[in-house]
Formats: sequence, structure tokens, C-alpha cells
Amino acid sequence: MPQTIASLIKDATRADGSARSIRAAARLMSILESEPERLPELFREIPIDQWPNPRLILGITGAPGAGKSTLTDQLVAAYRLRRPDSRLGVIAVDPSSPFTGGAVLGDRVRMMRHSTDPQIFIRSLSSRGHLGGLSLGVKGVLRVMGLIGCDTVFIETVGVGQSEIEVTRVADLVLVILAPGQGDSIQMLKAGLMEIGDLFVVNKADREGASHLHATLLSALGMDHDLWKDELAAHGDSHAMPVDDELADSILSRRRPEKPEVFLVSATEQTGIDELINGLEKRVERSEARWKARRDEAVLEEVKEAVFEDVRKRIEAALGSNGDAALELKRILIGELTVPQLSDELIKKVSSTGEDAGR
Repeated sequence: MPQTIASLIKDATRADGSARSIRAAARLMSILESEPERLPELFREIPIDQWPNPRLILGITGAPGAGKSTLTDQLVAAYRLRRPDSRLGVIAVDPSSPFTGGAVLGDRVRMMRHSTDPQIFIRSLSSRGHLGGLSLGVKGVLRVMGLIGCDTVFIETVGVGQSEIEVTRVADLVLVILAPGQGDSIQMLKAGLMEIGDLFVVNKADREGASHLHATLLSALGMDHDLWKDELAAHGDSHAMPVDDELADSILSRRRPEKPEVFLVSATEQTGIDELINGLEKRVERSEARWKARRDEAVLEEVKEAVFEDVRKRIEAALGSNGDAALELKRILIGELTVPQLSDELIKKVSSTGEDAGR
């Protein structure tokens, strides 16, 4: 007989930190990833106002090739040194194949050096074709990360440009990683990532153009123009670029509680990591209570999404397999039915199936 969510929660929260508790937590995450509509069942066991929460959920995103995985790996290592008694969680989202639905889950491979650390829980998820780079099960996995005592959770997203905005719905802070040498930096910054960032990291600081990109960001974020010029001059760049008003408007269009910050980092050279963590920790000190309240309020939205997911699965089942679905959809094409009429038929079918099951 399969374990219930209640028994899995009991095992996952065992104080001994045994292999049994780790397996229970992993099983819970698997259930919530494949059946996200079951997320509300968690709160039957522990009320939402008593549910354990991480102190920081950090979303890490950026264009492919910017160094997200390397920087995430370095942040995990640095946090372990700084907070040795705290547990860390990492959710690494990899793109799923549009043909097979599978995913390489390469980020877990890159973080193998942490795999034997009992204080680090790494969970790889495939995006399952979800445009925002986050599958619906991520919110459930995050709740379990809090349940097992993860103090800090990093969510490294796929990195697919403008559709990355979904990470803002689950993370306390969003860290956008940029790197020099990825084409026209101004056009790249306009690509949609700038609106979602609370902090920006110019990675690969050891490469040519990193300082200039850093200075451009400082300018676009509305810092003092003279400071921007001093930054350029400090790195021997005499070709100061004018402030790009469209870029500045793009960056400032999303309402943020605090002004975005910019950090110059080299993940491979391990420089600038401490300064970045200091910046994160200052944000935690100022905002931890507000984040906790926001997560508690978000539970109703999570329940609504769970209901929608259940409805979607039932409607898909009522529509039938590929052959049956094609016949029904062709009725719309030849004018026998309208879309609302087919929707009504499917809803009635789902309703009658539910009534029959209840008898």
C-alpha cells in the first residue's frame, strides 16, 4: 500500500535526519511534481501559519551561457562555510525535450561535489515544456524544502529569456546573471530579464568587457551619472556610453521594494562571491518577515492553481485519447460545434462521471 502524504510528512520531519527521512522528503517532492493538484493536502497536516519556511528563496536566472550553474555551485559552497549548521536546498530546473519530454538534469551533475553533504538537498526538475521555465510542481517542492528545514533555497531556472518572469512568483529575490561577450549588451538587457531582477550579477569579471557591462548596468539602474563615469574610468574605458533611457525605463518598470543592486563577480575565479552574499544577507535582515507573510498569503493562489490543474486533467480525460480527441475537435472545424459548446459537453461529461463515481 503506497504511503499517504500524512505518513510521508511524519517520516520527512524525523529529528534523526536518517536516510528514511530523506527518502520520505524525496517521495513527497516526486508526488507534488507529478501531481501538483495534491499540494493542499500538505496543509491538512500542518496549518499554513505553522508551516516551516526558508529564510530566503533566491531565484537565479539569466541567458544561457551566463554561468548560472557555476555561480549557483559557488554560492552553495560559500553558504555552507558561512552557515555550517544550516541546511541548503537547491532546485535545478532543466529544459525538457519537446520530443521525448525527458531532461538531461545536467545541473545535478555539475553539483556532484555537494551530493554527499547531508546539509544540502538538491532536487532536479524538468521544465516539462512550461514556458516560464518552472514546472507547476516547483511550489510544492519549495514547501517540502521548508518542511525539512532548508534555511536557504536556490532555484536555478532554465534561462529562456522573456518567459523567465514566472520565477518572480515563487522567489523572495530574483538574481539576474549577465556576462560579457553575449552580443549587443544593450539589446540583451532589453530582452525582458531586466524587469524581473532584484539583484544583477555581471559574471565572468575576468573577461574583457565585464567592467563596461557592469558600468552600463549601474547607469541604467539610475545611479549617479558621475559614479558611472568614475567606474568606467577606473577600468580604463574612455568611451563612455550615453545613458539609455529606454533601458532605464525597462529596468524600473517593475515595482520593487528596494532599488536593484549590481555585483561584479567571477564564479570560476571565486571573486566577488562574499560581496554578493553580504548583499543577500542584508536583504534577508530587512525583509524576512515580509517574505514570510507573502508566502502565507500565497497559499490561496496555490490552492486555486491546484484546482485548475485537477480540472485540466479531468477535461483532458473526458476529451479522450488522441484519436477520439481529434474527432471531437474536427467537429469544431466543420461547424458542427463551437468551442463553448464542446466545452459544455466536456464539463457535463466530467460532472456525470463524478456523480457516477460517488454512487
